[in-house]
Amino acid sequence: MNRYIDFVLRWPKLILFILAALTIILTPGIRQLEFDNSVEAFLPKDDHEYRYYNEIRDIYGDSGRFLIMAISDENLWSSETFVELDNFFTDLEEYKDFDETRERDRIERLDSVIAGGKISYGDLMLKFKDDPSFGRLLGRKIETFRSATGYLDRADLKKLRKKILHSYHLKNLEMIDDIISPLTAQDITGEKDTLEAYYLIEKTDDDKRILPQTKGEIEAFRKKLERNPAFEGGIYSRDPESGEITDFGVIIKFINKGDRNPIAYEILEIADSYHSFQTTPQGMPVVYIWINKYLHRDLFTFIPIVLLVVIMVFYFNFRSFRGVFLPFVSLTMGMFWILGLMGYLGCKITALGVSIPVLMIAVGSSYSIHILNQYYADFQMISDGEKIDGLRVSMTHISLTVLLAGVTTFIAFMTLVTSRLTGIREWGIFSAIGVIFAVFISSSMIPAGLALLPHKGSSVAFRRIKKSERVKIVDRTIALMTKGSVTHYRRVIAIVILLIIISFIGISRLKVETTFLSYFKEEDPIRTSARLIGEKFGGTRCLNILIDSGEIDGVKNPDFLMTVESFRRWLVAEENRDLNIGRTDVFSDYIKTMHMAMNNDDIASYKVPENHSDIIDYLEIYAGEDENSDGRIDEFEPYVDNDFRTCDILARLCQRQGRPIGTAEINHTVHKISNYLRETLPDNYAFTMTGHPMINVKLAYYIVTGQLKSLLLSLVVIGIIVTLLFYHLKAGLLALIPMSIAVIFNFGIMGWLGIKLDLATSIIAAITIGIGVDDTIHFLNTFRHNSEKGYSIDENIARTLAVSGKAIIFTSIALIFGFSVLVTSSFIPVILFGILMATTMIATTIGALLILPAAIKITGIELVRRKGSETWIGRYFDIGRLFGLEEEN
Repeated sequence: MNRYIDFVLRWPKLILFILAALTIILTPGIRQLEFDNSVEAFLPKDDHEYRYYNEIRDIYGDSGRFLIMAISDENLWSSETFVELDNFFTDLEEYKDFDETRERDRIERLDSVIAGGKISYGDLMLKFKDDPSFGRLLGRKIETFRSATGYLDRADLKKLRKKILHSYHLKNLEMIDDIISPLTAQDITGEKDTLEAYYLIEKTDDDKRILPQTKGEIEAFRKKLERNPAFEGGIYSRDPESGEITDFGVIIKFINKGDRNPIAYEILEIADSYHSFQTTPQGMPVVYIWINKYLHRDLFTFIPIVLLVVIMVFYFNFRSFRGVFLPFVSLTMGMFWILGLMGYLGCKITALGVSIPVLMIAVGSSYSIHILNQYYADFQMISDGEKIDGLRVSMTHISLTVLLAGVTTFIAFMTLVTSRLTGIREWGIFSAIGVIFAVFISSSMIPAGLALLPHKGSSVAFRRIKKSERVKIVDRTIALMTKGSVTHYRRVIAIVILLIIISFIGISRLKVETTFLSYFKEEDPIRTSARLIGEKFGGTRCLNILIDSGEIDGVKNPDFLMTVESFRRWLVAEENRDLNIGRTDVFSDYIKTMHMAMNNDDIASYKVPENHSDIIDYLEIYAGEDENSDGRIDEFEPYVDNDFRTCDILARLCQRQGRPIGTAEINHTVHKISNYLRETLPDNYAFTMTGHPMINVKLAYYIVTGQLKSLLLSLVVIGIIVTLLFYHLKAGLLALIPMSIAVIFNFGIMGWLGIKLDLATSIIAAITIGIGVDDTIHFLNTFRHNSEKGYSIDENIARTLAVSGKAIIFTSIALIFGFSVLVTSSFIPVILFGILMATTMIATTIGALLILPAAIKITGIELVRRKGSETWIGRYFDIGRLFGLEEEN
């Protein structure tokens, strides 16, 4: 490190050029950053539950992650509304069935218009009057950048073409598998001893819907819709008081491949463009979109606020231009480096990753404060001799201190690689790399800047500030800590033990939460829409409950289907509201509809037929399509396997008890269903469960186990490192005291306040240990140095606090206020993470300045260097010289 600092001071301009060049190279990577909050971003791909989940999706399709909408309007049953709905579904269907010839012709026509140059919005729409669907697409895209002039210049037309090409590529992917709604749904009719599927709204030969126009036609359509009991709560819902149909339901299913976010964005854009009726979208694709929007907003909100906060801390501490400018540039560089690297490596920002810039700024600020504090502490020494020689002595000592702090923080963050959750593992890796960036930049940028800038002290205001209230507050705080640890150390330890006991009781109350809906605030639109969809259509998330009949074609057996029917009635029964199942969809719905159709639409026949032969006959005469030739009618694919051996029951989750459905509620539902099926299913039947909610439960398991592993590993590794650095086992044990207590307090507070352990709060322990150990090492090193001068323990503690206390307090202030910025987030876990981190930083500061010296006082430990400690450890990690505390004194 000595040679590097010497190089920096000899070639400061070169160093600044290299730092600037690396910043220029890495910064463009930020534009490549993407956001991802799907379960796939966290769960390990080799997990058994996750693999089984994907296997089931391959067999039955991705029936659990659909997009669902409620469509409502005061004039829902008017011909005008039906025309608008027809346009809406026509727009959606273009992303389901790609017509390459038509789309290429549209692009060519648009290119010819663009070639003509500037054009008014009205004239452009007239050019495509004969293609209403494409005209609506143009209108939607223009609306995103339309100017007040009403004209589109060449730049606007280029933007428009780019957006149209994006839609073209989305259509080409054909990500939409099916659109189920009153205008697109099919029912089954039984005439002339045959069963056929027919559209509720008939179509012409050129595939245009024949919309009901007169009151009689609309009433006839209503009767068709109400004929099949399976449609209620599926594609329409009633007002619970009047019984009138008030909402149409739309379910959009996607093929089981690719990223759904782009097509989901497009669907929402289409829905938002229709103002004649109200749409309420929901489903996991919608939740992911809202999370991405909030993350994007949070990321660009956090950065300027936290930078402003640390600038204020720098100014409050140093009151000089260099004391603000140099650390500000260092922090900005470090942030750009890590975000740019993440972009280049294709790492996606998750709800966890959005905290990385704040963390890097907060941690980097503490390194900058240490370096600049050393500079001002050695100011007179530097002034008395050659400037560069003085800077070399000062910067070498403190840069090694920063390096040691960075290494221990790096190791603490790297312990998160033991987590099985990909998102947490990546967070740990990139945070650790970011720490190294921060150490390198601050140890390079600040010494190089100081070498080039004139050697000047702080402003007059800063000189006067020494006698101000600011310093008095810090001095009083240190005096209070000294008195508590020297005079009242027994009381301090007793209070700490009491708080630890209370914290452990709180820890026993701690719960885990992994459902993404819980990220949002109670009155957030995504939460309110989830409640509305749950009330009207039974929920937005599906459990896949698979019952194996034990034999091929066993699903066609009436006994099996009756068992399934009995089970689904139990799921939604009033006495089982705690299951939070709002609706079930099963293969037997088709059999019951067929049976009713073959019995003159008698509603009493809407049941599973008793004769096995009837079911076989129905399936043989049903004229459904099997587009992929897998032996199943297309409509059956979400509910039965190829052999008709296993039935997939889709059970939608919704709030039936007036509170959100979290991980604990899902776990309860799964266990209760499992116990019921074990007790009631015949011996030859078997069952399994999977689905997106089950993945959330598995996520909770990994959070808990990962937390324990990383916590224990980081404590052990940090303890060993401190022991080796100080060549004293007692030093390693002492170092664990403040960090361990802070972690215990944190989890205790979470338990008592009902704050759940989630993806964001699960990394607090690693951060606490990684950052908290810096203050501890700083204190222990100063204490050891004073011990070797022969001071008594009381005098040693007082001198140690006087030397190291101020730096610890100011770095802690930067960290506390830096993490507090996270309270501006849109997400509850991130807000709580910020509050808890700020609280934990206060705890680690108190731990280093009060609890640690009190523990030293009560045990009488002195940490004097032993003879013979000059082994290779001592030679390379001589702490007395490493920290340069002679100069600090």
